[in-house]
Amino acid sequence: MNKNKRKGVFRALAATTLSAVMLMSAGCGKPNGAGGPPQSRQRSKVAVITKQQLSFWDDVKKGAEDAGNELNMDIIYTVAEGDNDYVSQVAAVKDAVNIKHVDAIVIAPNSDTELNAVLNEAAAQNIKIITINSNLTDAGVSSFVSSSDENSGAIAARGVNSILASRGISYEKLGKIAIVGHTASTAEERIGGFIGVLSAYAERSIPQPEVPKMEDLERQAEAEAAAADEYQAKLEKFSKNIVQSPRCARRDEAKAEALKLLKTDGDGISVMFATNTVTTLGVCDAVNELGLGEKIIVVGFNSDEEELGYIRNGVLNGTVIQNPYVMGYVGVRYAKKLLDGMNIPCQLDIGATFVNGSNMNEDYIELLLNPDNF
Repeated sequence: MNKNKRKGVFRALAATTLSAVMLMSAGCGKPNGAGGPPQSRQRSKVAVITKQQLSFWDDVKKGAEDAGNELNMDIIYTVAEGDNDYVSQVAAVKDAVNIKHVDAIVIAPNSDTELNAVLNEAAAQNIKIITINSNLTDAGVSSFVSSSDENSGAIAARGVNSILASRGISYEKLGKIAIVGHTASTAEERIGGFIGVLSAYAERSIPQPEVPKMEDLERQAEAEAAAADEYQAKLEKFSKNIVQSPRCARRDEAKAEALKLLKTDGDGISVMFATNTVTTLGVCDAVNELGLGEKIIVVGFNSDEEELGYIRNGVLNGTVIQNPYVMGYVGVRYAKKLLDGMNIPCQLDIGATFVNGSNMNEDYIELLLNPDNF
């Protein structure tokens, strides 16, 4: 597939998603003013500010730049040092507003609070604000474009459930589930979605003790109460078997935390879940180093090439991928609509997909994983 055809496929995907969302939701209006392109120049400027130097954000950049070329807009791209580095993002916003004189900002914030003040100042100057990947609590945001983190965590849980079923592992006999999360706010929603869905599977799968019918009603009631207590104890055991490490900002931190979990209770861990690229790679590094790839189910997030390598060698059993190209493309497209005085949805969920060794070579998955090479 050549580059133009690849762009066309992604644009079609984006347009389909946009159309569906606009049919279902009322527009947010024009919260920062009436919009309309600046009269002093023909090309608008859009600052695109992302979280850290990873292939995921490279694909966001590609989508943003393709949209900029298509819509005759200048894209000014900046990337922070890590997913907890909001200081450089604040500096990037100030530079975009005061030096580059941008018309819109598309940002994946590294804090849900620390960027509010500087972005509110930008919004007060009629600069349009679009958030991608993670949102802010109060910053004059016109729209939020992302994959639902709670739903993405649920997708990871469904992936784990399928693996357990394929291996014939029951929830009643399942060992500990270890979670290694990243420092950004998105981790909490992903973990919440993961635990919620996996707990629901456990509740449905763990059998309730059978109580035979008795003529003595008092003994019947006692037996039923005892059976209910036994079932509840099994559910509580499952919940207590979910353990979490401290949040990690770097790959080496995630590896160290995973090694602590595995060396402390390696025999008791059945599943490990990581919530972004660096934590996934850190967990895989630890599991691989200890030679536990065939024993522990590992599910992660995103589609860095090293993650895909761990899928190929069997250490990583699956990963939840978002659509970073569309995230960047739609973010810039929304900015253009605002500048032209049009309404846009307040929020857009671009979806997520579970990728494993069985489907990673399918055309659609390959297109998501390698938008430049496919």
